[in-house]
Amino acid sequence: MQVALIRRDYITSLDGINRFIALLAEGLVRLGHEVILASWCYGSVSSRDLLSHRFMQVHGLDVEIPIYTLEERPCSGYPWVRILLKWWLRGRGLLVREGVDVALVNGALPLRFKPKVAVAHGPILNWSPARRLVQRALYSTFDRVVCVSEEARRQCERAGILECSEVIPLPIKLELYEPLDLSRRRDLVVHIGTRPIKNPGISIKAVEELRRRGLNLELAIVGSRRHEVEVLAREKDFVRTLFDIDEREKISILCSAKALILPSSAETFSYVTLEAMACGTPVVVSSAVPEEVVADRFNGIRVGSFDPRDYASALERLLLDEELWLRVSRNGLEFVRQFDHIRIARRYEELLRDLVERSEQH
Repeated sequence: MQVALIRRDYITSLDGINRFIALLAEGLVRLGHEVILASWCYGSVSSRDLLSHRFMQVHGLDVEIPIYTLEERPCSGYPWVRILLKWWLRGRGLLVREGVDVALVNGALPLRFKPKVAVAHGPILNWSPARRLVQRALYSTFDRVVCVSEEARRQCERAGILECSEVIPLPIKLELYEPLDLSRRRDLVVHIGTRPIKNPGISIKAVEELRRRGLNLELAIVGSRRHEVEVLAREKDFVRTLFDIDEREKISILCSAKALILPSSAETFSYVTLEAMACGTPVVVSSAVPEEVVADRFNGIRVGSFDPRDYASALERLLLDEELWLRVSRNGLEFVRQFDHIRIARRYEELLRDLVERSEQH
C-alpha cells in the first residue's frame, strides 16, 4: 500500500504526535509499504530540502521518509482557518498526485479524499463548545476513527465528539533503548515537556525540596525551547535545560537517570512514560496519566495532587528503597514490550488494508 501519514499543522514540532507519526511510518515501511508524510507547514529547519533527513535524525529512525508540505516556506503561528482551508483546497491534490491509497490523519481536518482514517490523540475535554461542534462534524467524514487509549475514547465520548472504531496504543521503538543497572545511573531526575500543561515548575520545586532533604539530585528538563522555562531554571544550579535535542540524545539521558517526573495536568496516554519504562527508569506521574499506562507501585508511582512536596516524597520513597526501584523498573520493562512499533504497525496495516480493499470493491 501507499500510505500517507498526515500532521494537520507542523511536521517539525517536537511532540508526541510527530513521534507517533515517525515510528508508525518506519514500522509500516519495514512491513513493506510505501509511506509519505504530509503536513500543512514546517518550521525550525534551514532548508525545505533537509526536512526528511532532519525528521529521521530527530526521531531516531533508520529510514528516511519523504515529507510534503502544503506551504513551501516556513510558517509561524496557528492560523486555524487558513490551515483547514488549505487542506480543503489542496490536500486531495497532493495525495492523488503522489498515488496514495489511504490517508491516516492525526486529528480531524476537511480532506476530500477516501479512504481515510483519523487518529484521536486528545486531551479534548478543555475544548470550547464551538470547537467540539466543528470537530464532531469533521470526524464524521472519516471512514474510521482510532483512539490511542481507553482514556482518549472516554474523553471523546464524554465530549460528544465521536465514538472510536477501535483503540490502538502508541508505538515505541524498543531497539533504541539500552537500560543501565541502578549502580551505573547518575543522581538525575528527568522531566520531559516544556508546555505549561506539563508543569515543569512543579518538577523544579520537587527536586529543590529533595535537595533540602539531603538528596544531592540534579534535574534535566527536556523539550522545545520556551522562554518561561528558561526563566524558571536560570537561578537553579541543579537544573539543566536541554532544548530541541534529538531522540537518541534524549534516550541516552533518560536511560542514565534514576527517575522520570511527570506532573502533567492532562494526558490521554503519555509517550514519555513509555520511553522511561523502555529505559527501565521508574516514573512518578500525576493522576492525569491513565491507570491503563501506570499502575501505582507496579510500573510507576502515581501522585494525586500538584503539590511539589508530594512529588518530592514519592521520589524520595522510590530512590531510598532499592527493592521498590528495582521492582518498578523490571515491571516497566516488561509492560512496555507490548508497544513495539512493528507490532503496532501491524495493527494499523490490517485496518488500512481492509479499507483499501473495500474501496477497490466499490
